[in-house]
Amino acid sequence: MNDWTGSAQTELLRLRDRTGAWGYRNDRSPSVEPTALACLGLWSCRSHSPPEARRGAIQRGADWLQTLQKSDGSLGIAPALPSPCWTTPHAILLWNALEVHAPARRRAAAWLLEQKGNPIAIDAAYIGSVVGHDMTLVGWPWIEGTHSWLEPTAMAILALDREGLAYHPRVTEGIRVVLNRALSQGGWNYGNTSVFGRQLRPQPGPTGLALLALAAQASKLRPRSVDPAIAYLLRTLPDIRAPISLAWGVLGLRAWNATPAAAADWLSESYTQYTGRPDVTAGLSLLLLAHGDDPFVSREPRS
Repeated sequence: MNDWTGSAQTELLRLRDRTGAWGYRNDRSPSVEPTALACLGLWSCRSHSPPEARRGAIQRGADWLQTLQKSDGSLGIAPALPSPCWTTPHAILLWNALEVHAPARRRAAAWLLEQKGNPIAIDAAYIGSVVGHDMTLVGWPWIEGTHSWLEPTAMAILALDREGLAYHPRVTEGIRVVLNRALSQGGWNYGNTSVFGRQLRPQPGPTGLALLALAAQASKLRPRSVDPAIAYLLRTLPDIRAPISLAWGVLGLRAWNATPAAAADWLSESYTQYTGRPDVTAGLSLLLLAHGDDPFVSREPRS
C-alpha cells in the first residue's frame, strides 16, 4: 500500500463521530455526503485486505445512512436537515458498492427517477444571449422544484447506472443535459455555459463528474465533448492540488482510460498539502477514491 493512502485511511477513521458517521468538518455533526464519500473512499482500498475494524466502520456508516431514509426513499443532507435531498444518489452508490440495503436502494432509486428539474420555456434568442444552455431539457436539481444543474444530474446518472438503469429514459435525458452544458473550449462549468454572452471557464471538478456520467452510456458513440474535456483536464490537473477538484478530475480521466502515470504523484502531493485540516473529510475520501482499485462509478474502462 502506498504510504499516503494508509495514513489517509487512518486519518479518515479518526474523523468519525460517536455515531460512526462523518461531518464536513471534524467539529460539526455528521451529514450524508461526507459519510457516503468516506465509506466509499475506505471501500476503494479493499484489495489491500483492510482490517476488520475498517470493514466494520464502512458498514456502520452505510447503516447510519439507512436510518436517515424517509418513507418516500429520499435522504436529506443531515438528521437536522431532511431536505433538500440531492444527497440521495450518494447513499445509493455506497449501498450498491457494498451490496447492502437492497430495499432501501430500490426505494431511493424509485424516488430519484421521479425527480425532475423544472424546464423553462423561454425565447431561443433570449436563451442564447443570456443563459447559453437549453433550459427545456430535464435533468435533476439541487433543490426539488427548481431548474436542472450539472452536478446533481451527473450524480443521479451515476447512481442509477449502478442500479442497472443506465438506459432508462430519465437517464437518457440526463445525458442530454450533460452534453448540452459542455463548453466549446472543452470541459464543464458548474451548470451554465455562458452568461450574457460571455463563455464561462471550465472547472476540473464538474468536468470530471460530467465525464463519469457520460461513461454510463459509453457503449454508444463516443460523445464529441469527451476528448476536449480530457485534453482540458490533462492540461489543468498538473497544477491542481485542491483535493476535491483534483480527485473528481482524475476519476473522470479514469472513466475514459486516460489517466497519466503522473496522477499518482498529484494525489500524493494533494494529500501531503491538505492532511490535518478540520474540513478535510470529503477531500481525503475523494483522493482515496481516485487512487483506489476502480473508479467507483464505472463498471469497466472506457476506450
